Amino acid sequence: MKDEINLKDLEKKTWIATFQDGLWDIYFGLIIMGLGLAPLGIFLGLPETIGVLLLVFSWDIVAGLVFVLGKICISRPRIGFVKFGQIRKKRNKLLAVFLGINVGLTIIIFIFTLLGMFQISLPGYMVMLFIGLLFITTPFSFIAYFIQLKRVYLYALLGGFGLFFSELLDPILDAPFNDVLVFVPFGGMILVFGIIVLIHFLSKYQLAKEEVS
Repeated sequence: MKDEINLKDLEKKTWIATFQDGLWDIYFGLIIMGLGLAPLGIFLGLPETIGVLLLVFSWDIVAGLVFVLGKICISRPRIGFVKFGQIRKKRNKLLAVFLGINVGLTIIIFIFTLLGMFQISLPGYMVMLFIGLLFITTPFSFIAYFIQLKRVYLYALLGGFGLFFSELLDPILDAPFNDVLVFVPFGGMILVFGIIVLIHFLSKYQLAKEEVS
């Protein structure tokens, strides 16, 4: 029984150690920045809905590639690769299913909103607050719970309230610049934090000279 508890503690510590490279922070920073850059898709010369979706998917793919390639090329050569137990694998599968469903629903509602199919008799800032909390804060919070990284809860709040602040700026700045002014600084702060963590990681876990050569 004691050995089982020790193994669980060891697995938990090993799992937490996988976040010390800052790549998750860089990934979330890029995703939140993308929320501000997405409306710039209207300048691509395509229909508004297509231009925005194209920019969103392209940016998210780049963020995903940065994360995956960072893990393969930076983290694994320094701290190795760990195969976790069935409980951890189950949590990851549940997270993947949840994110898949959430992404699908978000895209559908986003398209319907652009097409004017949702008419809600509430102030714009209240609508944006509801959408932000439901489709940004909620999924980010689920991610934070499943991967057990507490600072992602903060990222969830920044992303969720971003739409609210963006709507408040709408009378001052025309769209899409209100989104850029809110989400790019929010995401940029997270990105910079992730880069700082990554630099610390690189200095702490340096490759052996023979591996470098």
